[in-house]
Amino acid sequence: MKNATIENVNKFRGFDVVNGQVDISTDEYIEMLNEICEEVTICGMTYSAGTALEAVDPVAFRCSLGDYESEIQSELEDAIENEDYSDIDWIEELEDEE
Repeated sequence: MKNATIENVNKFRGFDVVNGQVDISTDEYIEMLNEICEEVTICGMTYSAGTALEAVDPVAFRCSLGDYESEIQSELEDAIENEDYSDIDWIEELEDEE
């Protein structure tokens, strides 16, 4: 495909891609953490995992968000290299090479 480049990607697996870089918002990451992790209890109060991590250790939260973005970025690059476009929304429709 002629324009199957990372710069032409709008979304990958529902995450925004800006200038070829996966951009996961804080809210999206909190939501993902809440889906995969159990609620936590602190001093008898129950909190969602993502919200608790962001509040209790914002540095660890930002680091893990960055790691997650890097992982998704790598998967996007692999998908383009392997021509697996099933999870990609394009900015411009793909064109066949002539």
